[in-house]
Amino acid sequence: MNSIMPLLSRLVIAAAMITTGWVNCFSLVGVSSEQAIQLEALELQVKTDEETGVQTTKGLHRIVLILHNQWPQLGSWGKLLAWSAAVSELLAGILVLVGLFSRLSAFVLCIIMGMALYLVSHKINGMFEMNPFDWPLHRLPFSQLFTEMCLLVLALGIVVGGGGSFSIDRYQRGRSEEYELSQEKKGDD
Repeated sequence: MNSIMPLLSRLVIAAAMITTGWVNCFSLVGVSSEQAIQLEALELQVKTDEETGVQTTKGLHRIVLILHNQWPQLGSWGKLLAWSAAVSELLAGILVLVGLFSRLSAFVLCIIMGMALYLVSHKINGMFEMNPFDWPLHRLPFSQLFTEMCLLVLALGIVVGGGGSFSIDRYQRGRSEEYELSQEKKGDD
């Protein structure tokens, strides 16, 4: 009997990565006044709604800001890294969903989630500097930490175990094995 677990893992990873990648690449997100000032200093566009005063920017620009705050020496390379991360989330999420290049795509997502754990949960939220029994008292950082860890573990499971029976990878492997067997039979004749 084939296990459905790799498929379920792929669906969860894909749902998270495709939606996050989409927001980072194409959507506007709210930012604080302080973040807006920092983004404008980096020559990144910030829009202000005239009626509400709410300031927004591309989701991608949040990544640029996080990278700049952590490693200011990156300079304009931070923008390239942010674009790479956002596009990789989206594309790797799609590939994991259909089960094509599953292991490689999941490995890319492991790197992204590892960086998210380091930058967001460790550096920004300081989760690893506090008593773990206090984590639940900080709801949003606690949820972010465990979401990042769970997605990392699910992606690592795909890296180790592959995309599973219900994947294009499995279908392609089956077709190549059939082709090799047919070539062997022709050679025996």
